[in-house]
This record gives sequence, structure tokens and C-alpha cells, in this order.
Amino acid sequence: MKQIDRYVLRQVIGPFVFFFVIFAGIIWLNQALRIVDIVVKSGQSGMVFAELSLYLLPKVSQTVVPIAAFAASVYLTNRLYAESELVVMMGVGRSPAQSLTPFLYFGGICMALTFLLTQFITPASLTAFQDRQHDLSKEYLSQFVVEGEFSTVTSGVTIFFGQTSPDGRLKDVLINDRRNPQTIITHTATSGQLVASGEIPKIVLFNGTIQQYHTDTRTLGTVQFDSLSYDLSQFAHKIADRRLLVEELPSVDLYAPKAGSKAAELPEISRIIEFHGRLIKSLLAAFVPMIGAILLISSGYSRSGFLTRIVLGVFFMVGINSVRGLAQSWVNHDITLWPLLYVPVLISLIVGVVLVRMGMANWHPPRRFSLLLPWGGK
Repeated sequence: MKQIDRYVLRQVIGPFVFFFVIFAGIIWLNQALRIVDIVVKSGQSGMVFAELSLYLLPKVSQTVVPIAAFAASVYLTNRLYAESELVVMMGVGRSPAQSLTPFLYFGGICMALTFLLTQFITPASLTAFQDRQHDLSKEYLSQFVVEGEFSTVTSGVTIFFGQTSPDGRLKDVLINDRRNPQTIITHTATSGQLVASGEIPKIVLFNGTIQQYHTDTRTLGTVQFDSLSYDLSQFAHKIADRRLLVEELPSVDLYAPKAGSKAAELPEISRIIEFHGRLIKSLLAAFVPMIGAILLISSGYSRSGFLTRIVLGVFFMVGINSVRGLAQSWVNHDITLWPLLYVPVLISLIVGVVLVRMGMANWHPPRRFSLLLPWGGK
């Protein structure tokens, strides 16, 4: 690699990291709202929120890498023009195609990073996320220990906790049991402590009373206690079995799942779309930086700026994603059309080649017909 190419490559890394952090933060924030809801409902600590957020980062990253790469390429190319560095490079005989060399290297880096994320890191992180989320849903206490709210844990039973704390301490506890219409039982206590005896969660109530109201005789019996153990496992909700998602599977299991495995039970269409989708994301990550740079380089320097070309580039990115969605919808109806999934990659390649030819045409004025030749007439 030439020294000037290394210089440009180093310059593009900084904007890439900047845009990556910005876009990843926006998308992650949207995903984090769901995590906050899970953590709050289950009464978990901030460490659980951090753990679940960490599991989602690879999935967010694989989405952000191409976007950040495109934005970084456009930003750097515009800056090189604004500081006249690119004009000087072309003035000493460096063609637009040669100016794209560092962006091709950068595209290779983005492709390798996206490949690692889509093929290995993201499936593993999603598996860990789904397992942890399922474990949280199985915790008895997370189903009804909500501070300051009346919770109906099962038909006829209402529980209220005035205050809760991460270490399991409770204040102002009320448990009203109306499952037996003839006898209404109400437990009240000034404080309590959540404990686990084996796998059975319990509440130890302190300084409280038990009131039993018999509806047939209209009599009320009251018993005071210093401490009382109350079993909570009777209110545990039935948790659905852990469902395997196609996004969790390694690419090997997507392409050729073992007979009788859970992967083989998933629909073939969803496995094929996911398998090729991972490859397409990696390939697009390689072409996106080149397209972002050639959009500005192809037609030369402009005193009025490059806003129009940047807008066209954004529309191109949106169009590519639309084509991906359209191709996927066709494949969903007919699995034999899976080669259509690669149409966005083919379009990106064609657009990149055409833009390079347009830029090279200015370097060979007498032979503009060379655009039709594979090597530009050289």
C-alpha cells in the first residue's frame, strides 16, 4: 500500500468511529427501551440491564457498520476536497480510480468486521440474550413484586408492597386471598423479607396480622404474629418453553442442519434467507465506502459543494435497502428465487463501476468511447 493510501485510510478511521458511536447509540437506545421494561417489571438491578444491553450490541453493530462506513467515506472525501488535498492529489496525476484505493481497503475492513459479527458474534450474543431473558421470566418473584401497585397474581389473590429494595426487603405488605368465597383471608405486615428455600420463594412477614372473614356467619377472626413464612411458589405463572430463533443459529446449521436438531425444525425459507442475508450484509459493507467516495470524486471538484451528491447517496442507500426488502418478499413466496437476494450487491457493484468510469472519462478526453470497454481503453 502506498504511503498516500495509508494516509487516507488512517484519516477515514476517525470519522468511522465517530459515526459508528452516534448511529449505534441511536439504535441501541431504541432497543434499550424494551430492556428497561423487562428489567423494571422483573425488579432486577442495573447490572442486569447492563448485561442485556451488552448482548444486543453485536446485533446493533452489524446494522450500523455499513451506515457508518458510508457516512465516513462521504465526510472524508468532502473534507479532502475542502482542504484541497484531493485536488492536489489529482493535480499530480492521481486518477479517480487510484483515489478510491484506500476506500477499497477500508471496505475490506468493514466487510471482515461485518462477517465476524453476522457469522459468529451476533448469533452467540442473541442466544445468550434469549437465554437470560427466559431465565428472568421464570423467576417467581419477578412476576408480581412491584412497588406501590396492587398486583393480581392469580384469580382471587391480590398483593401489595408499599416499598421494595434490591436486597429483598419489603415494607407495608398486604396479601388478600378470596379464592374461597366462604373465607376471605388477609395478611398484613409492616415489613417483610424475600427469601428462597431451595427453589421455593417465600416471604417472611414481620409484625403483622392474619384476618379471616367468614361470609356465611359474618364473623371476623384476627391473629397477630411476630414473624410468618408465606409460600409464593403457588402463584408462579406458567412460562412458555424457550423458542429458538433463526438469528441464533450458526451459519453451518442454517445451511445444513443436522437431522432431528432444533435447527432442522425451523422453516427452510427462513433459514435460507438468514444464511444469504448474512453474506449480503458483508458484501454490501465492502461496496458502501467505495460508493460514498466515488459519488463525490466522479464528477470532480465543485465550488458550490456536494450537497446534491450526498443527498443522492442517501437515496441510493435507502433504495438498496428497499430492493433488499422486495427481494426477500419474493423469496418468501418462492424459495427457488433466492438468487434475487443478491440483486442489491449487483446493483451496488454496477453503480460503483459506472461512477468510476464517469470519473475516468475526464482523464481521457479524446477517447470517451472507452467507457464501453472493460479496461477503459487502456
